Amino acid sequence: MKKRWTMRKALLVLCISSVVFALLLQTFLFHQSLRRQIRVESISDHELSLNKMQTDLSDFIHTIRGEMLTIYSEQDLISAMRDAAEKDASLKDYYWRSWYFARRRFTKEDQVLAMYLYDTKDNLISTYRYNSVTYPRNIYKADYDDNADRVYDYVHGDRTDLMISGYHNPVAKKDIIRFVLKLHNYDADRSSLGYLVCDINSVAFTSIMAKYVDVEQVCLWLQPLNDQVIAITGQASEIQHRIQKQLAKVIEDYYKSNDLEQEYEGNYLIQVPQENYNLEAFVLVSQSLLTAAQKALIRTLLIIMTAMIFAIMVLVLFVSQWMTKPVEEMSSTITRIKNGETTLRVQPVGWSQELTTLGTEFNEMLDRMEVMAQEELQHKMLVERTEYKMLQAQINPHFLYNTLDTMSGIANAQNCPLVSGMCRSLSAIFRYSLNMADELSTMQNEMAHVRNYLYVMDVRNGSAIAYDYQIDSDTLQDQMPRICIQPVVENALSHGLRNVRRKDKKLLIRSEHIDENLVITVSDNGAGMDAESMNRLLEQNDMKRVESGVSIGILNVNARLKNLFGDEYGLHIESTMGEGTTVTITVPAIATENTANIRLTE
Repeated sequence: MKKRWTMRKALLVLCISSVVFALLLQTFLFHQSLRRQIRVESISDHELSLNKMQTDLSDFIHTIRGEMLTIYSEQDLISAMRDAAEKDASLKDYYWRSWYFARRRFTKEDQVLAMYLYDTKDNLISTYRYNSVTYPRNIYKADYDDNADRVYDYVHGDRTDLMISGYHNPVAKKDIIRFVLKLHNYDADRSSLGYLVCDINSVAFTSIMAKYVDVEQVCLWLQPLNDQVIAITGQASEIQHRIQKQLAKVIEDYYKSNDLEQEYEGNYLIQVPQENYNLEAFVLVSQSLLTAAQKALIRTLLIIMTAMIFAIMVLVLFVSQWMTKPVEEMSSTITRIKNGETTLRVQPVGWSQELTTLGTEFNEMLDRMEVMAQEELQHKMLVERTEYKMLQAQINPHFLYNTLDTMSGIANAQNCPLVSGMCRSLSAIFRYSLNMADELSTMQNEMAHVRNYLYVMDVRNGSAIAYDYQIDSDTLQDQMPRICIQPVVENALSHGLRNVRRKDKKLLIRSEHIDENLVITVSDNGAGMDAESMNRLLEQNDMKRVESGVSIGILNVNARLKNLFGDEYGLHIESTMGEGTTVTITVPAIATENTANIRLTE
């Protein structure tokens, strides 16, 4: 047998499941909203930091540019460059001017590593190199790619802003940031005089950038649009390095603003341009970094949830015990009562009015059942005594039967056939009426009983009534309760035909099958009766009236038929005052072999 849950276990599981579900749902919703909020706030913080960094870098670049512009204070050099541009004059006397200029104008913090001064024909005028071995004498004659092509395109193009570019010096093993400033006359046509190239160590930029990158899994780099990376910093992962190289290639080859996606393999890209210079800052931030605070909060929330679940379990254990203890005690008491301890009663106590009512009503039910059991025992004993008395009383009917049979024999011997026939009929009537061992009989036996009854009545009253029997042979073996037709016939003789003064008194008994019913009609041409009132009594089927003995014949037969077969069966009367009455008996057509299928009703 499948084991059922106890109420306590069900309450415990229901409460804990509800709490766990609510906490898990809250955690999930909090996780989703927190994830978006932290991402937005973290990206906003990084953008703010990058804007500050760009401001610092812009100030530094502005300082370098300002120091480069002081070359215009070298009036003799500028004049010579103007003459060279106009008359193709020689500038050999100014070869060391860049060296002096760099020493005077730039400080150690500027990280200047090389400086080159060119005329309009890209001829080197002067140069300064921090180390003559590691830095080329001429940027156009370097042994490695120093981004000279971009310088050439810039100075011969239409751009007038400060060019910022960069390259890697494999000899010095340093990243170099290159500034290129066009020199021109301050006249109306602003004719070109040449250009100044200043290479500084990228450390000057990365030292500024490092102030805004103090966490792991961040890759920050500076890159002019359509140019290569000039500075990079941050403790980036291998994936971030790979993504950075791919993005830098895209920016270098072809790039338009807002062409880049914002997310790459779990990393978010943030970009902030500079307003004054063609230099953008890019940073790759790992999603794990953005969710670090989120994980800490979720971890704290899970700890709180675990503690709450434990507290709820303890609370529910005590509460469920308090709630279910009365029910468990009642269940245990009921089981003991079932096992034979019938004197026990449940204690109608508990935390709810329903439990108190349940216990009280259960005790009252047990008391009523005990009273009913005692009454049933008394009734059983009464029935047994009655049956015993009935066995004793059987002697009297047998004595009556035997006496009537003896009288019939004597009358027959004395040549009195009328007396002999009457004795036989009375004996048959008594035998049929008193033999109630079987409640059902057949239509054939019922008609035999009616014929015996009518024979006795004819002897008593004289043969003043004509009898007509129209019994369908198919109905003879149909089952019906004993003594159903004789009371109706007796009622017709006593109330319908007795007080009628006419010579042609008639009584018709008919039986036939209509649909699936056996229909028996008893018709007389007597005085008639109030059929409507009588039919109401038959429909009401008042058992108290039946037991009182008023019109016991008709009402008794009707009551027995309805109780045995159902309310749709029984008696129905049709009558016309002064013309006669017809009583119809309707029962289901049940053959003798189908007796077991009769539906008995209480």
